[in-house]
Amino acid sequence: MADERDLLPGEYTALGLLAHEAMHGYELARRWEASPLAEVLPAEQSVLYGYLRTLERRDLVEWEEVRVGNRPPRRIFSASEAGWEVLRPWLRAPVARLREVRADLLLKIYVLRLLDPASEARLLIRQVEACEAYLAQARAHLDAAEGFERLLWGSKTTAAEATIAWLRAAAPSVRGRRATA
Repeated sequence: MADERDLLPGEYTALGLLAHEAMHGYELARRWEASPLAEVLPAEQSVLYGYLRTLERRDLVEWEEVRVGNRPPRRIFSASEAGWEVLRPWLRAPVARLREVRADLLLKIYVLRLLDPASEARLLIRQVEACEAYLAQARAHLDAAEGFERLLWGSKTTAAEATIAWLRAAAPSVRGRRATA
């Protein structure tokens, strides 16, 4: 039976790292832990091996067995063509849920900086646009809300405003620009 769920953000990130450089599972875990990824999405070695199993089961990675000296052979993983086909749209799409922007978007930016740094600005512009659309909806709800719902929509409005301010401060080049392509 096929696994139909979307990949988890960590699985996409692992795929992106393998698209950047072929490596074995232990090396993937070491690099993850030594990078800022560990601050954004802490992942123990067993979790990363689970990501690899999912990617392998879905044919998103390919591997070759390599033996160095007397050591046991290791599987060196890299992104397959199917993996690239899954990875590219994920990297281009803004994060849909506002509460996931500060984690999932950072993962995408980390991978983009490895694979396609020129696309980072376009992604950030799209993310600001998505957050602005969310903010407009939240403000409309806030205007019509009373009681607890007013508190709820006020919270969502200020969260969207803060996220937009954070994105603009992080990438001043996105101010006033619209995404193309």
